[in-house]
Amino acid sequence: MWRGEEIVFGEGLSDWAILSAVEQAAKQIGIERFGAHDLRRTCAKLCRRSGGDLEQIKFLLGHSSIQSTERYLGSEQDIAVAVNDSLGL
Repeated sequence: MWRGEEIVFGEGLSDWAILSAVEQAAKQIGIERFGAHDLRRTCAKLCRRSGGDLEQIKFLLGHSSIQSTERYLGSEQDIAVAVNDSLGL
């Protein structure tokens, strides 16, 4: 859905322009249904994969609890490589 009158907003692209570009690119690689929520989840997962703190991602997503963010990201505790193993205590 391209809304020509909303393409430029201030100094940057509008949310509709970005969504439209992503939808078109997704269709080009064979993904027919790709929406704004997919972008939100992808952003959150990329933040987490690059070492983003779960609490900060919670704030980014506007979740009220860490448990919501964990479910949203599909996070699971990795017992084999626990986060506290590298503390050196």
